Amino acid sequence: MTNDCNILTGDNVHQNSERLRHLSISRGYHILTLIAWLLALIGYFGPWVGQRAAALAWNAYDLFDLLRLLPEIETGAVIVNLQSLRLPLIGLAVFLPLWAASNGCEAPRTKKHPGKWRPGIPFKNAMLVLNGALLLNGAVALLGMGLALMTLPGYPQILGAWRAPGWRVPFWWGLGAMAGAAVSVWLGPRLGRYHPWVSLAWLALTGIPAALTFSRLLPALSTLHALPIHPGWGFWVCMTGMGLLALLAWWQGTFPTIE
Repeated sequence: MTNDCNILTGDNVHQNSERLRHLSISRGYHILTLIAWLLALIGYFGPWVGQRAAALAWNAYDLFDLLRLLPEIETGAVIVNLQSLRLPLIGLAVFLPLWAASNGCEAPRTKKHPGKWRPGIPFKNAMLVLNGALLLNGAVALLGMGLALMTLPGYPQILGAWRAPGWRVPFWWGLGAMAGAAVSVWLGPRLGRYHPWVSLAWLALTGIPAALTFSRLLPALSTLHALPIHPGWGFWVCMTGMGLLALLAWWQGTFPTIE
């Protein structure tokens, strides 16, 4: 009897240690994801043009409006999709609420009976957890919608932006991102094990085109200012943050024990 008790105690200790290890890994993953997202956002609004002159300290948000006036763009000598410079902000605006909803707290339930509360957890406490998670996910969704709102044209361009050439694409992208951030509260928990791969594809879709477009614009900027133009720290920080987010999404998809 004593030996059986010792074996049971040893099994419990092993299970507890494994649970603590998984909890530590999961917590580290969440912290790294938030840091990477903040880095990408800071980098997006940081200078993408590596010049000390204040007049050239443009970030990705400003570049979309300013580069439309480049002679190479107006004459068609350089054909690029300037709207793609807004894609990283759209990607970050949708990624965060989708990630928060997919990895957030849910009301504790049993696996065999998903409609019943897990034994030992009072109904009132479980409802507090559920309501807190919904409030947090809703707040993050509002933050994402606010970021997506920034990609819309300003006044008075927005009045006819839905059909105006040059503004039509960012207008509908912005509205789509706002809707995506709102729907993510409902969609995130339903993606299940596909969430990391959806996030990975989304980050690639919104990060790579912006990097390619910016690299193609550097020679035109150098010609315009008769100076060698190099990517600024904002570009590298933004791309590093988005790359780290993609790496973490791949990690979560490859090792599904991370929750």
